[in-house]
Amino acid sequence: MNDSITSTRSQIGTWEWLTQTGGLLTRSERVDLAPALVRTFGRFIADRTRLGLGAGQRHSYGAADLWPVAPDSSFVERAEQEARALQSPAMLHHGYRTWVFGAALARIDDAPLDPELFHAGALVHDVGLEHIEPGRCFTWRSAETARDAAEHAGLDRDRTIAVMDGIAMHITPELQFEQSALGFYLQAGAMADLTGIRAWELPKDLRTRANQTFPREGIREVISRCWHAEAKAVPGGRAHFADAWGGFSRIVRWLPPRL
Repeated sequence: MNDSITSTRSQIGTWEWLTQTGGLLTRSERVDLAPALVRTFGRFIADRTRLGLGAGQRHSYGAADLWPVAPDSSFVERAEQEARALQSPAMLHHGYRTWVFGAALARIDDAPLDPELFHAGALVHDVGLEHIEPGRCFTWRSAETARDAAEHAGLDRDRTIAVMDGIAMHITPELQFEQSALGFYLQAGAMADLTGIRAWELPKDLRTRANQTFPREGIREVISRCWHAEAKAVPGGRAHFADAWGGFSRIVRWLPPRL
């Protein structure tokens, strides 16, 4: 798409933007996102150092305080069914750890987060990574999976769009809470799990419990392989941008966090 009509495009990463563009960034959008990618890499280095040094938490919460409770709803039930049917065990467990870590970080931040939407969204946020479509961002398939589960459960339109937006936006570098609370904590939970960003803020016993309940086996290889494949299949997308300029798939595979 020509940069001259960028002004007519929706906010980067939203479901509306995704349907307009397929998830392909313009040159000006890549330029705009580049500083955020640099800052994210800086946070990776700083937070991995804190994690390695056993930096002290900034709060008094323990694992029992921060471990989330799965909502009892038809939407969550349906999302879990879809997540189990469409994902490998490694990716499914990453979804659960994203839920645990993201919900815990929201509690630490004293930030409002819809527990039903977040739990369901976390479980299916990466479904598309194992079902890649050339020329179309993987978050499209993930958001569609959430939409199908929401429609099956009779969720209202506004909440359905909220979870779809959050999933679609979660891979946008340095996403802000004000843009999407759900997307912000999907990103936070996933990045804590895969790269260690903000992981030092999570109690060690919470991390241990999450890894025991939802084992990490295979996640490095699966995420790295799928992300690299997505970058090749959608060369103008955010995954390609993060891989080409931030080395995301290599970081995940060769520099895993010791959680």
